Amino acid sequence: MANSPSQSLQITPAFPTLIGRMQVSDCTVTNEQLIALVIERERSSPSHDHANFGGWHSRSDLLDWPGEAVARLRGWITESLQQIVQASAQLPESQARNAPPRGSFQVTAWANVARRGNYHRMHNHPTSAWSGCYYLTDTGSTDPLAGVLEFYDPRPFTEMIEVPGSPYGQRLLIRPTPGLLVMFPGFLYHFVHPAAADTPRISVAFNASWRPT
Repeated sequence: MANSPSQSLQITPAFPTLIGRMQVSDCTVTNEQLIALVIERERSSPSHDHANFGGWHSRSDLLDWPGEAVARLRGWITESLQQIVQASAQLPESQARNAPPRGSFQVTAWANVARRGNYHRMHNHPTSAWSGCYYLTDTGSTDPLAGVLEFYDPRPFTEMIEVPGSPYGQRLLIRPTPGLLVMFPGFLYHFVHPAAADTPRISVAFNASWRPT
């Protein structure tokens, strides 16, 4: 029989990185309306390139576009922000401060359209407390990595040594599906694998900058 430990080891999960996923229901009509708006803008406006290699990147004014579909999308983003703030407030690091956050978010959003061979280079979102992506389409491909969003472990060099269970240095893959909203800290490095279909992979990305009061 194994000896019982004379003392118990207290474990604290420190430095959490929260990533939220929300599958929006009854979004088909809204997505179709948003797709039509994005394709129309793509035809009439030049791409404002940032981390994208090829494809089309709109201006960061999508939430100012007219229409009920944009208003519904704005509501989904607001709802996801409320939930991620509530989740953050439950963390020991937040509760130790014993002070609820006071301020508001300034949210900007833009559309991304990618076709075969287009991708996003590794990047993060400076000045953004939370960033996210809402998918209007899937990848249009059976390739397991085509158009997939990939996150890196934000702790440097965690992949350099073997740890039992391999809890560190892993990567998180998220495959786009219509109606999926993904939320993550703006500091988190990520990239998007190349698209492998001629049909467009369309998404809306957003940044939420915190303005304390």
